[in-house]
Formats: sequence, C-alpha cells, structure tokens
Amino acid sequence: METTHTQNLRQRQIARAVLTSCLSLIFGYLLMLSSCTMPGGNQNISKIRLSIQNTLPIARKNVPIVLTGAELRNVNPDFSFKAYSVVTGKAPPEVIIPAQADDLDYDGELDQLCFLLNLGEGETKEVSILYDPSIRATLTLDINKQTRAAIFPELNVVSAMESNLIAYLLKPNGAFTAYGKKRMKRFSLNTMFQGELDYEGPLSPELRSHFESNGITLSQEVQKEVTKPDQQWILRDLENQETYFIRKSYSSGVSSLGQQTATDGQLDVVESIGLSLNRLLDPETTDMFPLNSPEGLIGCGGIALWDKATEVMTPLPSDGGYTRILANGAIRSVVQRILPEWNINGETRRLTSTTFIYAENPWIEHHIHIDGNLPTNYAIATGIPNLQGANSVDREQGWIWSWGTDPRGIDTLGIALIVPTVQEVAFSDPDASEKPIIPVVLTPDTNGRLNYRTFAIWGGGIDGFETETEFTNHVQVTTTAWTTPPVVKFLPPEEK
Repeated sequence: METTHTQNLRQRQIARAVLTSCLSLIFGYLLMLSSCTMPGGNQNISKIRLSIQNTLPIARKNVPIVLTGAELRNVNPDFSFKAYSVVTGKAPPEVIIPAQADDLDYDGELDQLCFLLNLGEGETKEVSILYDPSIRATLTLDINKQTRAAIFPELNVVSAMESNLIAYLLKPNGAFTAYGKKRMKRFSLNTMFQGELDYEGPLSPELRSHFESNGITLSQEVQKEVTKPDQQWILRDLENQETYFIRKSYSSGVSSLGQQTATDGQLDVVESIGLSLNRLLDPETTDMFPLNSPEGLIGCGGIALWDKATEVMTPLPSDGGYTRILANGAIRSVVQRILPEWNINGETRRLTSTTFIYAENPWIEHHIHIDGNLPTNYAIATGIPNLQGANSVDREQGWIWSWGTDPRGIDTLGIALIVPTVQEVAFSDPDASEKPIIPVVLTPDTNGRLNYRTFAIWGGGIDGFETETEFTNHVQVTTTAWTTPPVVKFLPPEEK
C-alpha cells in the first residue's frame, strides 16, 4: 500500500513529465527559429536585438528589465505579444529567459514586456526577442511561478501579494504588513563540499548521493550560484523546477581564555515554503510571520495623508474605492488600488496606488498618482517600523533603514525604504524617534506622481542577514543599483 507521501510524489513526477513534454513542444516552436537560415526554418520568425549593460562595478542579480510595446513596435512595427520568446546568447543553442507580458493600463491589450537578468560587474549581455507576427492565438507559459497577487477578503485586506521570498498584505487604511517566509531545513552536508559549490561544473556523485539519501533526486540540469561568498549558495534544478538553498551554519564554543568563539559547522540544505498566501488563512498552522505590527497606520511602507501644519497622519478611506490585479505572473505581480473620490478637507482627488513585486527580490515598488495633485497643505506619509535596534538615514542618497529583531525577538530583521533623490522628501531623524514608525514625508511632483521602494529581510527566511553590517551594505548596493539602471540599447538587425 502506497503512503500518502509516495502518492503525492508520484503525482508530482507525472505532472512534471507532462509539463516537460509541453515545454519541449512550445520551446521547440519558439526557438526554431532564431535560425531563419536553417533549412526548413520558419521564415516568419522575426527578431529584435538589444544590448543590456551593467555600468556598475558590482554584480547584479535578477534585475527587472521592462520594455513597452510602443518601444518594440518603434523598432519593428509588426511586433506582436501573441507568440514571443526572450533569449540570450548565440544560436545554437540560445538560452531562454523567462518573461511575461502584462496589460498595465487595463485596456485589454498587452503593453509591457518584463524579464529578469543577471549581470556581472560591468557586463554587457545581448538579448533577443523572437516573435511570429503571423500567429493569431496567444501562447503563454508560466515557468516556475514565483510571484502571486490575489484578493483575500477573509484576511480583512484589500489585496495580498508575494514573491518567493516575502509577502505583503495591503490593508484598507493604506498600511502594509510584511510577512516573512520560514525556511525549511531538509538535511546537512559536511563543509568539505563547499569547494565544489564555489566553482562551476557538474555536481559530484558524492554530493548527489547525499540528496538522494534524503529523498531528493536531482536532474542532470542543475545550476550552482554563489549568493554570499563563503556563506550561502543556491542549486537550481532546471528540469524539476526546484530550488535548494545552502547556508553555512556556525558552532559556538568557549576559548581557553573564556571568550565566545564561532567555528564552521555544517552546510544546511533548506527550502523556501514558496508561494504561500493561502497559509495565512489558518493562523494556527501557518509558517509565515508578520514582520511588523498589523495594527496602526503605515506599517511597512504603506501610505497615509500627511497634514503639513499639524503633522498628523490620516488613514485612507476604507470604502468608496476598488482594487484590481494588473498582473499575476511567474516573475512579476502588480496590484492597483484606486480611490476615485478621495475627500481631502472638502476637496476631491483621485488616488491611484500601484504596487509591483518581482520574483527573487524582497522589495516592493510603489507608484502613487494623484490627479490634480494634493492641496497645498498636504503630502503623502510613508515610513518603516522602528525596530528599536539601530537606525540610519542618508538624505543625499535617499534611504532610511532600521535594524533589530522580529516582533518575537528571535530572528534578525532589517527594513529599509528608498526614495529617488529627484523627489521632494523629508526624512525623520530616526535616532530621535521612539515611536513605532519612522515616518517619511513625500510631496508628489507637478504631475501628481511619486515612487519609492520598501523591503524587509528576515533572518528566519532564506535570504536573511546575520549582522547589521551585512544589511547596511545591502541597502547601499540596492540603492545604487536602483538609481543606476542598466543601459538598454536596441541593435541593428543581423545580416542574413
């Protein structure tokens, strides 16, 4: 008699086999023909070439690249989102980059193409967008879905969204609650395998055998990635669509002089709980943890109305508006909340708040638009929780952060907010604040627009930091990377 675990495993294997077959057919079609000159090739396949340059002396992982349909049709007027594929490298073989097309202006037509790209220090990559303008039916495929957006009235929120790293609940009063995702330990390895993880190349039979003895069968298509030198690594099983995170643990002791010491312990293989918003419906069993208080205003990067004269925050009205999901894709999800008649001291404005989340990234990006702009005496208030540990602000670079522990006082937690320096912003002095929230006051530009990013990194998750120094370095790198986007250039067509 098969156990439930065995039955579930067999069902997953069958599902993967079916998916792999479908992938092969669709990928085969989409890739067939970057090689238009091949005998029997599809002469309708077209290509748009572009170069993407990282001008920074730092490596950048999972950088969102967004191109509009208007930009692509300006290069090739017949461009279509009906059947497309994004690839990098030279054929054969080209490497497919997971991508998605979204309708962000909600008019029923796809208008943006988005994909994630890894770029080394100063690296330039050539990327091609292949498409077939003759196709009428839309071909879409979500690969290893790592974001989600949904409406959850059971949670008393206007919407919820998540990446594989973190989740956020958007509350009716405008506050955001961040939820950390607990990492699940599978087994441990001896540190002798660290050298193998640090370098490219196939996995050794010895390392594979440790996975197999713990119930994990790896395919032959496994990629290795160093996320933190000497500390953290990732194994991506491309065929089975599984990701394993490896973290070095340290054992503590006491030296002969009575001082605390730390030595290398073992390599822990852990998994993320993945997309898991539904687990919040059962608070008794969920393995997601609130990283800020769900009560009060702002929370983790939410918004409220700010009265400049009285310095008082007013929550958003909980009724009279609506929410829509603009994207719910594999690599990006987008939620938009609209208050068509926001009453501000007797004056009516239209507020549109759009929030983006991307796969493999802990941050969310907020775009605020107020038609007619705000009355003179008002601004938008946002902010981050005061974690009562260390806090810092850099007004020139446009960031503020707080470091401490989660509400349970167990795991490390860092929360930051970044604002483009071209915007009018007033940062509070975090050292002088004993309130639960460190506020940031933003004034929309002349078009009534502003944007900023917020992120929380939790030590109990797969991407956590152990020290304040690590977190502050990450804030600096994240700020620099956002304010210095990769340079995207369209290239001339290849000669046939």
